[in-house]
Amino acid sequence: LVSRLCKDERARLKNLSLGKRGIPFLSNDTKGNEELWTWAFQVVYTRGFDTNNGSGDYCIAPMADMFNHATEANVELVYDEYGNCYAQTTQDVPANSPLCMSYGDPTNPSYLLSHYGFLDQSSPATFCKILPSHVSEEMKSLGYAHNTMLFYKDTGDVSEQVWDILLFMALGETDPAVQQQFYHAHMNGDYATKQSLHEQYYALTATKLKDHIDSFLRDLDELQKKGEYGGRVAPNDHPRLPLIMRHNEFVKSTFLAVKSAQGLDQMSYA
Repeated sequence: LVSRLCKDERARLKNLSLGKRGIPFLSNDTKGNEELWTWAFQVVYTRGFDTNNGSGDYCIAPMADMFNHATEANVELVYDEYGNCYAQTTQDVPANSPLCMSYGDPTNPSYLLSHYGFLDQSSPATFCKILPSHVSEEMKSLGYAHNTMLFYKDTGDVSEQVWDILLFMALGETDPAVQQQFYHAHMNGDYATKQSLHEQYYALTATKLKDHIDSFLRDLDELQKKGEYGGRVAPNDHPRLPLIMRHNEFVKSTFLAVKSAQGLDQMSYA
């Protein structure tokens, strides 16, 4: 996920670089200063926020952009009809305590790492890293999103949306008719039918979950080896490598917690 998010960021920067050519009031020196444009892009990208007031605006609020991030935020930003930004506490804050806001989904440390360059190890969960080549509208209706498809760090719990998506994908490979029955049960709020199908196909879904976790853990182990090698031979070329490796260790420990809590190693699937 971090890799995909970083690629998206680079694509946006490239689009900005191409678009600046058509701005008539900028000098050629300004248009050609790539270092300046990269700096400007990063300022907007890391200091701006969606206003979340229905306007669709994206703004940079001086001083407000200095609040640190916290999973348990105690500050939120609000805007009046004139565009003024106000920082309001959401709870009683003792004197000399830090004021923190949320930079985004607190259950997605991968997003925070790729967007802001830090690892929030207080995140209670992480995205499960199920990344289909195509996410259909049906999958979105079932709840596919990076902030809902969660593995929980401390308990090893798996969010309902993960189980739903895994079963939906598995049925698409084995029985499309039942897949549609499951989807319509979800859309119609028919919990009894949906739960019955989960129980009937639990072995299939659990196998998919185990295969996904095992495959991802193998990938993390390979990345760990590459990271350790890179850190030995060219540490100055990769200054963020230790942070990336700590992120991968956070994800690995979460995946192992899920594997243990769900009893995936101890169960035999038909």
